[in-house]
Amino acid sequence: MRSSPLPLCVVLAAAAAFRAPVAPRVSAPRTRLASTREDFEIEVELEQGAVTVQLSPTMEKSELVVAQYPLPFFIDIERTKDGNMVTKDGSQQENDGVERVGDRLRAFTYYEVGQSLDEPGGGGVISMLGSFGGASIKWRRKLFDATFTPWDKALEVLITNEPRRTDSVTMVFERRLE
Repeated sequence: MRSSPLPLCVVLAAAAAFRAPVAPRVSAPRTRLASTREDFEIEVELEQGAVTVQLSPTMEKSELVVAQYPLPFFIDIERTKDGNMVTKDGSQQENDGVERVGDRLRAFTYYEVGQSLDEPGGGGVISMLGSFGGASIKWRRKLFDATFTPWDKALEVLITNEPRRTDSVTMVFERRLE
């Protein structure tokens, strides 16, 4: 008489459930931060109201500068070894911005298509069916972390701030303090 392999599989599965937990693997950070200071905490206005955002400092001594620019706006930024850096003071631009040479672009508002989860219906079957027809799907204003993003990708996201959706863009810069 042959024994069935099924009971053996069940025993192996049960034995595996009692093994000592394996410590999760921690991947190396993408970049080493220049400081162990406390995170910056700022408020940025999004469509649902002001949201509090925390950003880790990337410079030894620095501050955050938040600027809101009307559309269209002008800014000179290039990708360098230190990140997306301002290359011309805002005072030399048409919009007379607050950015200065050496400021690192940390974040900015952008728009992304998404389904509204805060509208009546609670995301049930009717909401799901309505979403197939485009109901409750619209452009949502969000905050994009540009700290370690290649400039061409950041620019692709930045251009979602267009007059059909908004009349301004909010940008967050980190400025080195002397």
